[in-house]
Amino acid sequence: MKSKTKMVSKAKYNVLVVDDEEKICKIIKIFLDMSSRFSNVVLAKDALEAMMKLNNQDFDLIIVDKSMPNRTGLDFISNLKKSFKLGKIKVLLISGCLTKEDALVAMKLGIKDILIKPFNRQRLMEKVGAILKF
Repeated sequence: MKSKTKMVSKAKYNVLVVDDEEKICKIIKIFLDMSSRFSNVVLAKDALEAMMKLNNQDFDLIIVDKSMPNRTGLDFISNLKKSFKLGKIKVLLISGCLTKEDALVAMKLGIKDILIKPFNRQRLMEKVGAILKF
């Protein structure tokens, strides 16, 4: 009798990381690059640069910091949600300081996943894995 082997999804994901702190971007990229599940991890220092990258590439997940100069991560996500194409991209919000009001705004925007700084690789991968379902 032949045994049935379960097919495990080996999908490769594209991720956009948006944070004005270059160090945080690089750490997230290193953490994700350590996994074989990601084909492309792209960094953006602010919402404007992120929008340019979103216009040129497709992403499965956006990891965005709540606090950035010029436009907050919540403002950026709010604008994304207005776009038919971009509004369907999954989002992970990261923050070093999240107020009750910020959490309510995030919930209204449909953000279910928030990662509080500081975080480690295990916590990041747990959140990303839950969002992308791997």
